[in-house]
Amino acid sequence: MILGPFIGHAQHQHDSDEVATLKDFFTKGKVNGHMRNHFMLTANEGELNDYYANATGGSIGYHTGEWKGFQVGVKGIFTYNTFSSDLNEIDTLVGKSAKWEKELYDITRPEEKFDLDRLEELYVRYHFHTSWISYGKIDLNEGPLLLKRDGRMKPFVYKGLWAEINEFKNTELYGGWIHGVSPRAMTEWYNMNDAIGINNNGFQPNGVAADYNGHAKSAGLAVLGGKYNFQNKWKIQAWNYYLHHLYNTNWLQLDYNDSTWRAGVQYVFQFADPYQEKLAYENRIFQPDDRTNVLSAKLGYTFPKRNFSFAFAYLHSFSGGKFIFPRELTRENFYVSQPRSWIDGFGNTDAYLLSLKFTPQKEKWTGLSVQLSGQYIHAPFVDDYRHNKYGYASSMQGTLNAHYAFKNKLEGLNVNLLYIARYSPDHFNLSANDRFYHTNLHHLNLILNFNF
Repeated sequence: MILGPFIGHAQHQHDSDEVATLKDFFTKGKVNGHMRNHFMLTANEGELNDYYANATGGSIGYHTGEWKGFQVGVKGIFTYNTFSSDLNEIDTLVGKSAKWEKELYDITRPEEKFDLDRLEELYVRYHFHTSWISYGKIDLNEGPLLLKRDGRMKPFVYKGLWAEINEFKNTELYGGWIHGVSPRAMTEWYNMNDAIGINNNGFQPNGVAADYNGHAKSAGLAVLGGKYNFQNKWKIQAWNYYLHHLYNTNWLQLDYNDSTWRAGVQYVFQFADPYQEKLAYENRIFQPDDRTNVLSAKLGYTFPKRNFSFAFAYLHSFSGGKFIFPRELTRENFYVSQPRSWIDGFGNTDAYLLSLKFTPQKEKWTGLSVQLSGQYIHAPFVDDYRHNKYGYASSMQGTLNAHYAFKNKLEGLNVNLLYIARYSPDHFNLSANDRFYHTNLHHLNLILNFNF
């Protein structure tokens, strides 16, 4: 239900010709990249501080030709703070500073404005038939998790082993071992144990602050998944994500798509690794007695002229646990997920989404799409930490997401407008801390990309 990534990072496909010499291995490679300017503004409610920032940057990547199945790739990315308000200015009511605007740069080095480069990819890949296997720093964007989610200047990228198997009809198989990550809004690379918990750890079920960064001695993330397409309309996928020493996530999904109708069902089940029992209560990311069960469904319709469509989605996260996936690794892809509003940390929760999308058919408007979404999350009370990890209030969010891709001489250039308004009913009597960057706000993004 999301319009998709803002940055058109090239996906490395098996598009290289076999070469015969070492010289051709390098000279017949391909270059890709992007340039980007991202303006962001958040207007918090009333007396709370507002912040804005403009970031400029880009990436350039190169992957060689293919020799006896082998291929090498490398990519670097950089960002500059071209102008901004003082993002480190502390709001005296809450004792905090800017959040989303800082994520355009590096949240671990909030004073730095210019030295914000990162080696995004450095890998070796082996192709066989229509399949491949890679090792190194790799740009993944696959499955319901391990999505790069590039709604900032730098997306999530991963280090490890990853394979895609396409040897069976209508079937795609995936597997990997991820032992490192460079999270979105950061420039450094971390092993899995050090990465998980860099961001806000939230609360434990008894209300004490969670503190799990570095405690589980996790070696990595094991992933196994598959997709099967049948009758050209149905797709079923199943994924297992095992975070060593932390917990296990099972994700099942069935989707139907034809020229007019689309529908889908998602089910997620999570349970703790036994190692969590060995840790102190406050150092656990997943309590041993918790069980996560999440069920979501969607139904959509595209009108015959195919320039207007709508969809409705619903999600219920059952009591007895809450959906968790480390924010240092990705953001989840439920049907109800929206930019700046996710299901992570919620249990015993209902979420609703109504989405309208308009894609003009006239030639002069080709390349334009406008999506308007309304989301309501009915969350547990802010102090029900068993089911509300971060203490967020129920909220209503309206999202305008417009995209235009230029044509002809400006091909490769596109512009995105993202506007969000979020509100929680007055009867919640929320404190300033509960509202700051959580609700009762307006949020604007204007993004200009050039992809090559």
